[in-house]
Amino acid sequence: MELREKKIRLLKLLKEVSIKVRDALKYRGDDVEIPASHWMTMSILDKNGKMKVGDLSSILGLSNSTVSGILDRLEKQGFVERERSTEDRRVVWVKTTQKFKDSLKKHFKEAEKQFENLLSKATEDEIDKVLEGFETLKRILER
Repeated sequence: MELREKKIRLLKLLKEVSIKVRDALKYRGDDVEIPASHWMTMSILDKNGKMKVGDLSSILGLSNSTVSGILDRLEKQGFVERERSTEDRRVVWVKTTQKFKDSLKKHFKEAEKQFENLLSKATEDEIDKVLEGFETLKRILER
């Protein structure tokens, strides 16, 4: 296989793995399905506390409009709430709700079990190879 073909194969494999991990870690419960990107948003909010939408967008590496769409859906589900700044009405603060905090603990325990089940068929040597490969890929991408 030529180098170009290997690079294309690597890109396809990364996409396939990403989809499998995303699907495995997707929250399903309480008649609500929450994509991994929404959990990442809520996890950042939970870690940092109340944040401006623009700051959240920067951390996520997404546009303000994309993050606003995510926040709209999360707000409808009761996982985040927005509030306008009293000093500057243009500023919107976002924070997680108690409903989110209650769901977070349950979700991460379930996600941990699901991921453990996914990797249970791998040997320790295979896991070491995967780790080494991802560490190498990360170094290459950081050059």
